[in-house]
Amino acid sequence: MVTTLMPALVSLVAMPVIIRGAGAHTWGVQSSVQSASMLFGVAVGFGWSVTGAAETARRTPLERPQWFADSVVSRIYLLCLTVPVMMLVMWLINRDYLALVVVASVAYLVPYVGADWYFVGEARPSRLFRLNALPQTTGVALSVVAMLVTNSIVATVAVQLVANVCAVILSVTAVVRSAPESVQFNWSVPQAFGRLRAQRDPFITAGTSALYVASPMLIINLFQPGALALYAMGDKLFKSALTAFAPVLQVVQGWLPEGGPQNLSHRVKQAARLSPLVSVAGAACIFALGPWVARLLSHGEIAFGFDISLPFAVVFAAVSVTQVFGLAFLVQLGRSAALAKSTVVGAVIGVPMIIVGAVLFSAHGVAWAVALSEITVLIYQLAVVIAELRRRRATA
Repeated sequence: MVTTLMPALVSLVAMPVIIRGAGAHTWGVQSSVQSASMLFGVAVGFGWSVTGAAETARRTPLERPQWFADSVVSRIYLLCLTVPVMMLVMWLINRDYLALVVVASVAYLVPYVGADWYFVGEARPSRLFRLNALPQTTGVALSVVAMLVTNSIVATVAVQLVANVCAVILSVTAVVRSAPESVQFNWSVPQAFGRLRAQRDPFITAGTSALYVASPMLIINLFQPGALALYAMGDKLFKSALTAFAPVLQVVQGWLPEGGPQNLSHRVKQAARLSPLVSVAGAACIFALGPWVARLLSHGEIAFGFDISLPFAVVFAAVSVTQVFGLAFLVQLGRSAALAKSTVVGAVIGVPMIIVGAVLFSAHGVAWAVALSEITVLIYQLAVVIAELRRRRATA
């Protein structure tokens, strides 16, 4: 939990310093590049972020390090190909911010070469914290100092770049040094890209999800750049609240299987009654406190009112509930395929609505479009869960 909450907290503390030093719109551009890295990062991680933890857990401790080293080689080649593409795309959208786009593209793509999912798979949370989360969080903290000293957003992101590179080096080195046998890095290009065939399905899954998650910021950046800072503030508040909700999701995920298969349906029903109450409470906080928090974080530069905090509150309520229904209920009920389909449903319905919302109603339109698409995903998952519980009851 510390590994998840600490970076989010430090990032929130850094926001007012960066906004005051660089300005709200420049901070919005930085946030847009950071959001876009989730999409372009799929091309670097190429599905390992989806299946890597499970594959690591499945393999023996003897074969894990070499398998990981092979993935590092493939991902480094993919990083070299993806970085220029991301730079070009983001520069075409933000012509006046070439230096920021160049540095930020590298800074936010480098972590996809790291070992976070590997540490999760081998059940070593201390390594995940010490070698991955802590260096990156330290980089964000030091970037605040860089902003105070230089007043330059490029220098600020450059510090984060150095920290992210250090995190990757530390993580990969730790895996190699702790290997029971010698690890070899095979830099053969055909073999490096040959490994990607086995990652095709998780790559498609990750790409669909990332497109849906990253599209609102990219579409706002493209069609309504003047509203970028406003939407970015709502996005940060929503994601911070979602990070705070993570322990609830983890508790439900751990509690469901503890009662055994015979009690699973009962526990799913209990969790389905209680967990939405937490979601509604969190949504109420975003709606009521969002404008005050936004004013505090932006020094009053971003006019974030109740008219925009309301759709983001709805987004949080829907997403937090779908996380429980999808990542906890559907997985435990053996309906993981429905979880993947719900992501596709969200993307197919959501992206066109987001484009229309951006063109017609700016940031407010995008926020409501995201809210409606998330509600659609929730309805789909709810229908699948109800159908599966009825099937089990009839079978029993």
